[in-house]
Amino acid sequence: IGNATACDCEVMVLSYKRPCNDTSLRHVEYLYDPSTTWSSGRNVLYEAAMARDQRSLYYIIMDDDVQLEAKDKLNIPNPWRAFERSLLLYEPAIAAPTWTDPEVPNDPRVWFLRVLYSYRRKLGCELSARSSDFIPVVHFDAAFDAFHRDSLRAGILPYSTEYDDVSWWFSQRKVQIKAEIMFRGRVVTHTSITCVNAKHRWYPKAVISNKILLSMVDEIEERELPERYKESTSVISVLQEWKEHGTSHYHKSSTLCLKPLNIAL
Repeated sequence: IGNATACDCEVMVLSYKRPCNDTSLRHVEYLYDPSTTWSSGRNVLYEAAMARDQRSLYYIIMDDDVQLEAKDKLNIPNPWRAFERSLLLYEPAIAAPTWTDPEVPNDPRVWFLRVLYSYRRKLGCELSARSSDFIPVVHFDAAFDAFHRDSLRAGILPYSTEYDDVSWWFSQRKVQIKAEIMFRGRVVTHTSITCVNAKHRWYPKAVISNKILLSMVDEIEERELPERYKESTSVISVLQEWKEHGTSHYHKSSTLCLKPLNIAL
C-alpha cells in the first residue's frame, strides 16, 4: 500500500485474533473485533470509515493477504499507484483488479479474462482494441473492491450477513446483484492489474443456487433498492433480466458488451 507519503490514503485494519497496538504508521488505524465473520468484519470497517469525514473519493475494501501485480511485459513499477490513477481517470462506481486463481494451470493471471472474453464472444460483443484500462463486468471478486463514495451514499453497502452460516461468498453475490441493478456499466475490472490471495483458509463456502439468487433479487427490489432507482427504466430492465436469467445472468448480461461508464453519467 505504501507509507504515508507514497499513499494518499488512510488505512484501517481489522484484526480478529488479537489486537494490534502498533502506532508507528501515522496513516494506519487498527481495529479489533474477535466476533466477526468475513461479512460482518467488512461491515465493521465500512461503518468506521463512514464515521469519518468521508472526504475520500474511493474506499477500497480488501483481504489482508492480497497481492497486486501487473500482467506480463507491462512497465508498471507500482500496481497500487497504477490502479489508483485509473480510478481517478475513469471514476467507475465500483472497480476491481482482475482476480486470479494460482491453482489454475496455464497462466492463472489471465484465467478470469479468458473466461470473460469467451462470454463476450458468445454474446457477439465488439472485440476491437480496448481504449480503456477497464471493462464492465457483472461478477467481481470480493478480495479487492474499490467503491466510489457516491456508490456508498447510494446504498450499495453494508454487506448482508444472513447467509454466513451457509457461505461467506453469498454476501458478495448480493453486492454484485445490487451493483448490476444500480450501476450497470459502471462496475468494472482492470485488465492490466491482477490480484491474488496468497493464503487460503477454511470458511463456509457454497455455490449459489438459482433459488437463493432469485430470493436476493426480490429482497433488493422490495426492501433495499433506494426510491430514486425504482422508477428508472434501466433498473426495471436489469431486474427483469436477473429474474429471467437467474445465475446465468453472469454470462448472459448485455453489460459485458458495454463500454465503461463514469458514475456521474
